[in-house]
Amino acid sequence: MEKEKLNFLEASFLSIIVTISHIILNLPNTILENTGSSAVINVIYVTILALIMFVVVKKLLSPFGSNNILFVADYLGGSILRKILATLYTLHFIFISAILLRNIAETLTVIYYNQAVVWTIIALFLIVACIVNKYGSHNVIKANTLVMPLVLITIVVIFISSLDKFEISRVFPIMGFGFNNTFISGASNIYIYSGLIYIYLIRPSLKNYKDFGKVGYTSILISGIYIVLSVAGLLMLFPFLTSGNEALSAYLSTRSVEYGQFMQRTDAIFMFVWIFAFLSYLSVIILYIIRINKDSFGLKQENIFMYLVAIAIFIIALLPQNTTQIYFLQTTVYKYSSLGIVFLLSMIILFLGYFKKKKELRKGQL
Repeated sequence: MEKEKLNFLEASFLSIIVTISHIILNLPNTILENTGSSAVINVIYVTILALIMFVVVKKLLSPFGSNNILFVADYLGGSILRKILATLYTLHFIFISAILLRNIAETLTVIYYNQAVVWTIIALFLIVACIVNKYGSHNVIKANTLVMPLVLITIVVIFISSLDKFEISRVFPIMGFGFNNTFISGASNIYIYSGLIYIYLIRPSLKNYKDFGKVGYTSILISGIYIVLSVAGLLMLFPFLTSGNEALSAYLSTRSVEYGQFMQRTDAIFMFVWIFAFLSYLSVIILYIIRINKDSFGLKQENIFMYLVAIAIFIIALLPQNTTQIYFLQTTVYKYSSLGIVFLLSMIILFLGYFKKKKELRKGQL
């Protein structure tokens, strides 16, 4: 599989698609459950934290030129550490893509395809994602770049179309469930920016690696804006949201969108676009799993490996027995997996690699 060099827009959209997929699949609902009416403040707060974190990441990667975190791991602990990190990233990607895939398959069966079997919908998503990847990374990147503007437009349209139904009083009390839930324990909501994992990896793929900073800042800011729109929309539309709600957060908002007497059910249009968004997300996930393992393990049979990854995602997607388990895996296991791998382990590797590099540079100047 050839390595497609990415321009600024393509690289930014690769990170944003992760956050947007989670916005569609119950992320706003989860934030509201944890913070209540202070959800918007919490999102702004963790967005600032994510921006600060990226400033640090940019600084830590600066001595390594156009290389990414896998190179830093290799530099720090040799091929063993690089392979461990690559394996953890691969497992993380497979796990979350499987859970999200099961979530959207369940939702489609509940809302539209009552007679469909869940595993057939899961299989169809994976088949399409494999076909896109089979014809090269160029197709994956271009498809994502085409789909993303449409998805971003749908979220803005939903927000604007719902303005007349908003109850501003629902943003009070302004501190929601309290200062702790908003700012202390609420800081853990930085996991919503787990798309930073692509920022760690994307540096060598940029046409101009000096665009790295712009890609990171743009991805975080755009993601933050759309999370705020989604959370604020749900908060002011609905008096409460139940834990483990089977309907997608974004789908709930579409039910309030009407355009006159002849267009009272517009949800199918939005869902159609979001299906393509999730297909793009799944294709990107598989693409990066292949790249990580090719760079770290010298993968040769890429197509065979791709099919094995798809089978693994398929099996894991079918493991949860009910929607309660799916909800727990998506909101709790995924949250702490992201915090541990994307934000803790990766940052430790970057810090140690940076200080080792600086120490070597100082010795070279003596």
